[in-house]
Amino acid sequence: MTESINRQPQGIPVGGQFAPTAHAEPDVALAASAPARPAETQRKRRGHDFYPPAEEMASWPELYATDGDGPLGDKPIQAHYFQGGMDWYIAEYDPKANEAFGYVNLGHGGEWGYIDLAEVESVRGQFGLPIERDLDFTPGTPAKECIQKYKDEAAAEAAAALAEDRDETDFGWDGPDEPDPLSPEDRKQWDEHHRFAFNYVHEGNLLGVTGFEDRDTVERFAGFAANAYMESGWDGMMDIRTIAQAWRDQERPFG
Repeated sequence: MTESINRQPQGIPVGGQFAPTAHAEPDVALAASAPARPAETQRKRRGHDFYPPAEEMASWPELYATDGDGPLGDKPIQAHYFQGGMDWYIAEYDPKANEAFGYVNLGHGGEWGYIDLAEVESVRGQFGLPIERDLDFTPGTPAKECIQKYKDEAAAEAAAALAEDRDETDFGWDGPDEPDPLSPEDRKQWDEHHRFAFNYVHEGNLLGVTGFEDRDTVERFAGFAANAYMESGWDGMMDIRTIAQAWRDQERPFG
């Protein structure tokens, strides 16, 4: 999937009772022995450093360094900042200007753009709280593993890949008269996900709609969904709604 980046400046929203607003506070000077990093204004309020260690920041790709390196879902993310329903994902960085390039979601849809890290560090978001750094984030994590938009796209592509193979193995098992193709652990997982997908149709009142016309169709969908989860390594984050859409696309490829 190809997606272009619009490298336009990415600002902080203005207006609304929960919009972040800048608050000037005295700069907190770093100790003379500490590595050189941009100054922080809300270190005490935040409770942790806004900027990662200097040696870690020095390893961040420079601006434009990751352009053309494949799909955006594969773009490595170096840091994640958040507050309330807002997220900033850093992909590239210019240390001289303290300016980053990354993916920003301010709660109403995300986009790629430039990020003034000093501005992000100094503002307060919801309830006057400062923007925080995700201390558990692993630098270099692909966008498709941390940004919801690309996680959803990756799950949809995986489900669509399964749909392309109409002759894929049916891992349903009729009993002791034939050998079970799955290990006992996978059989337990497969049966649980099959039951989950079957119940999803009935509890969601989908029986009778396109792709789920009758019980036999629903049974086939449940097997399709269980296979999709097994193919993902039993990824519990896979959205059943994405799998259901892939199933409908397979059953009615021309709408």
